[in-house]
Amino acid sequence: MKIGIICAMDEEAEYFLSKLESYETKKVGQIIFYEGKTAEGKEVVLSRSGIGKAKAATVTGLLIALYNVNYIINSGIAGAISPTLRIADIVFSTDATYHDADFTAFNYVKGQMPGEPEVFNASSELIAKAEIAASTIPELKDHVKKGLVVSGEQFINTPEGKATIANNFPQAMVTECEGAPIAQIAHDFNVPFIIIRSVSDCSDENETKTYDFNVKVASENSAKLVLAMIKML
Repeated sequence: MKIGIICAMDEEAEYFLSKLESYETKKVGQIIFYEGKTAEGKEVVLSRSGIGKAKAATVTGLLIALYNVNYIINSGIAGAISPTLRIADIVFSTDATYHDADFTAFNYVKGQMPGEPEVFNASSELIAKAEIAASTIPELKDHVKKGLVVSGEQFINTPEGKATIANNFPQAMVTECEGAPIAQIAHDFNVPFIIIRSVSDCSDENETKTYDFNVKVASENSAKLVLAMIKML
């Protein structure tokens, strides 16, 4: 069994690398893969994809085609949409969609890609494992929620931008740039997936100071939950 982990940025991948017993590095184009094992002997392929939908979709396809992974987990940071969330809280996906896709002129719902389901449903097995894993981490267990993750190629940092997403997707918990395309490719190839993101900002600051300050702690919180899940796979 092999588990694919996708992080967009180096900061999101650092904690994982520090916890691998050993790993080999392979570069395909601009995408870096780290193939190794956790302390418990679980085989993982960690990738630093780069930011954005195209790169996320590409690395997902490569994990499936080159490494034949059995699961795909997307880990990293996100901006809060739900008012119930605070900085460093963690959200794992029940489903995912695009907040910047609009084919409603052709009778698709907002966020739905033509020929695809309205949302991409995360693996029920991985959702259950995430819930159990959260209960095993004392400092995180009261800060883990689940729900809809929405993706788009925008850094949302104004009240107006946040309100637009909240109005279009009332169930949305967080927004980021890679989860939905990862979900789409995993769905198309029938590979179980889940998105796990920790809140780095509240999506409504005019400056990026809050985001910058919280990237490290949010990235590590997400990675801790992922690693606790992997122990159970």
